[in-house]
Amino acid sequence: MVIPVIPVGATRAPHRSRSMSLHFVSFALCASLLSAQVPTPGATPANPAPAAAPQSPAPAETPKLGRIVVEKAQLRCWPGNAAQPPCFEDVLPKDQVVAVGRTENGFRAVLLPLGPVGYVSRKFTDVGDDGTVKTKGTKVAFRYRARSSEAPVTTLAANTVLHVVGEQPDWFRVRVPAIEAWLPEAEVQIGDPADAALAAGFAALEVQQKIEVQARLDAIAAAKKQDEQNKVDLAAVQAVQEAFSAEMGKPVAQQNYAGIEESLAQVVAKLAPESAGKAVAEALQKRIETQRFVAEATVLRDEKPAPVPVAPTEPRDQLADLSIGWLRYERRLGSPGIYFLEKGGRRLYLVSCNTGRYDLALFVDREVGITGPRRRPAAESLAVLDAERLLVLGTTAP
Repeated sequence: MVIPVIPVGATRAPHRSRSMSLHFVSFALCASLLSAQVPTPGATPANPAPAAAPQSPAPAETPKLGRIVVEKAQLRCWPGNAAQPPCFEDVLPKDQVVAVGRTENGFRAVLLPLGPVGYVSRKFTDVGDDGTVKTKGTKVAFRYRARSSEAPVTTLAANTVLHVVGEQPDWFRVRVPAIEAWLPEAEVQIGDPADAALAAGFAALEVQQKIEVQARLDAIAAAKKQDEQNKVDLAAVQAVQEAFSAEMGKPVAQQNYAGIEESLAQVVAKLAPESAGKAVAEALQKRIETQRFVAEATVLRDEKPAPVPVAPTEPRDQLADLSIGWLRYERRLGSPGIYFLEKGGRRLYLVSCNTGRYDLALFVDREVGITGPRRRPAAESLAVLDAERLLVLGTTAP
């Protein structure tokens, strides 16, 4: 490269000529430097510069831990001094261990293991079969309360995992890790990184928050398992129902529900108290019992009664109703005599015959059997037997 030189003592050019000369020199120097840095295609530099050594990523900063030093610390959404600042639902008790971060405007960033409680609209979420929830779409609003009319605390990227701790008709109540909450610096005290109690306290908080999230997932899994068991139970009851319907289609005289009732009892014995099949089985049991009663009653109604065997009548003992004894006559002074029936030397009855059918005088001192009504006159010591029928049993007087 040739640089023009102005001879000493030469006549000075005007100001414009000097400026142009300086611009020309600057341009020539830049061109020379560029040509020295750009190698000729296909040529290898004589002394290539050594390659820069790869730089290792900076080690991640160990999170700092601190303790809450006030009785109740309400987590704020932003580091501001508003009279009524928007706050998360979380209220941390004294001595609660938290992770702490940067400071801003006299406030300290606080990080919870699963993040502060907030709200995400159901419209912008995808729910898995196991109950897990992720955001759907970009810039999904994370709000500190379930109101879409207010500015969100932050926005979440698509497929962000939401740790659900509660549900509302249109909202999920969630925690999201790495979302900052804020406290005045005076309310949290940074601890010693070597303090094992701090690490244990933060781990305990993490376990507590995970248990809260897992409780919902366990409840969903239990409900899903119960739904599957309900399907099995209802299918078992349905099989008995079909057998019952088939039995009802038979003629009443051929219906037999003993086997169906036994099958249903075996199904009921295996059902859990909370099973959906239990109520269905109880209703079916009542129907079976009612139909069995109807079938049995119908069969009894249509049966012809069996002939009742009549016991043979024994010949009636004609002497069974007779008063038996010896007919005697006794005379009385000044009055008619009397007839009486005597047996074994003892008088049994006074005898009369008001019908006149028998002449009692003809049967005196004969063994007779007499039937007829009896009466007891007031003046007599014996009852009077009125002979309506008289049989002679013997003629030899004792």
